[in-house]
Amino acid sequence: MPSLHLIHRERPWFAILLLPLLAGGGAACAAPLPSASLPAGTHASWLWPVQAARSQANTASVSLQILPGQTVNLGGKVSFGVTARKPGYLILVDIDAEGRMSQIFPTPELLAQSDGRDINLVKPGVEFVVPSPAARQRGFEYVVAPPAGSAVMIAILSERRVQLLDLPDLPRKLKDQAEALSYLSAWTSELRVPDNATGKLVPNNWSFDVKSYSIK
Repeated sequence: MPSLHLIHRERPWFAILLLPLLAGGGAACAAPLPSASLPAGTHASWLWPVQAARSQANTASVSLQILPGQTVNLGGKVSFGVTARKPGYLILVDIDAEGRMSQIFPTPELLAQSDGRDINLVKPGVEFVVPSPAARQRGFEYVVAPPAGSAVMIAILSERRVQLLDLPDLPRKLKDQAEALSYLSAWTSELRVPDNATGKLVPNNWSFDVKSYSIK
């Protein structure tokens, strides 16, 4: 069970349990398909094998804050504040205390209930809050769930429009935030994103910030 649930208060029977984005999931999933099969700018397509890690500088100066703080209680509500020096498209990835990795923002349901295109667009110098005021008005909240322990939240900012990542399985439990960041940095360096003009898969620029947090 992942650390954070995105729940919808108006429909308590339906919760996004940090849905695993499995290949074959249609529009909700990135997959290694030809560029002509991908909506331009929406998904990232990954290439195996992941090659040697390449250092990824935080060129957009992404900064992630966990609100109200980096110690949270089971059943408590949390939100996230992200700022950046450059525009880009935000993805939040959670690694729970048992080493399981999940994309918690944006999710397929959030995309389905919005116009989708700019739901995760961060503007320079403007704090981007997750969940957004509009999402809160629709009843969405992040609620802390088991397992308790030390977890990691990673903010990934894509220069090109990317909204869902087909995250790889972790080869092992990552020891700390530096190792988690190094792993995701190496993995994203191999991603190719459709170019808006040509539809061809091209390299992308990514920026990262990482925060550890504790669940009690």
